[in-house]
Amino acid sequence: MTRRPPMASAALALALGLAAAVTVFPFYWMLNTSLKPPHEVFLSPPAFASENWTLAAYDTLLRVRPFGRYFLNSLVVSAGSTLLSVVLAALAAYGFTRFHIRGAGALVVFLLFTKMLPETLLIIPYFRLMSELGLLNTHFALILAYSSFALPFSVWILIGFFRSIPREIDEAAIVDGASRLSAFFRVILPLARPGLVAVALFTFLISWNAYVWALVLTTDPSMFVLSVSIANMVGEYRVQWNELMAAAMIAAAPVMVLYALLERHLVSAITAGAVEG
Repeated sequence: MTRRPPMASAALALALGLAAAVTVFPFYWMLNTSLKPPHEVFLSPPAFASENWTLAAYDTLLRVRPFGRYFLNSLVVSAGSTLLSVVLAALAAYGFTRFHIRGAGALVVFLLFTKMLPETLLIIPYFRLMSELGLLNTHFALILAYSSFALPFSVWILIGFFRSIPREIDEAAIVDGASRLSAFFRVILPLARPGLVAVALFTFLISWNAYVWALVLTTDPSMFVLSVSIANMVGEYRVQWNELMAAAMIAAAPVMVLYALLERHLVSAITAGAVEG
């Protein structure tokens, strides 16, 4: 291996430092604004660090506004969508890779094609369907909507993982007395754990950040999720920026923690899908 020249190393470190600063600064500004008292939010020039930081905005969100309810709604919908997508995607991907299905390749391409359709094209059909089924203002309506958009890409990711697992492993488990389902759950799924984690993270991010579908399928304020509740905090004449930034920090925290913990699985899953797909 050749050692990089000192000037090149310094330039690389400087570029990485600038990139990190540009990435981190918006999150710092959100945190800084959320901790400022209201009279400091509109100071000009703005204070990059206040001496009067307070948790009043967070206290208002949790005590005065029903923000805890919105957080719970988002958590239920995101967890339900994630669980449903992982189960269905795993079963579909296993079937595509272990059984001889006529036209399987074309069907996988069609699944990916459905992912390219704009979501706004399906809003009216989804709304009418959920209305006729009596599912408006329910968690289940949002879970079905988010899962349907996450499934095509999730199936594609898991197909790459299951193809990388030799068929001989399934056959050995069946020879030892395991049923097909038992081999799937006890042998194949543990080997495909990185792919399952990546699919779970991908679906959770979609469900947690979605706005349009939650706005259309929920009209009862008690069923609002975080994205809708945060958008409603922007008033016509006034915006409480410290409370808005506090809400954004609360909404962003679970996503940042999950992504930091599971990012390596997401990268390996996408790489496997690209190679094996």
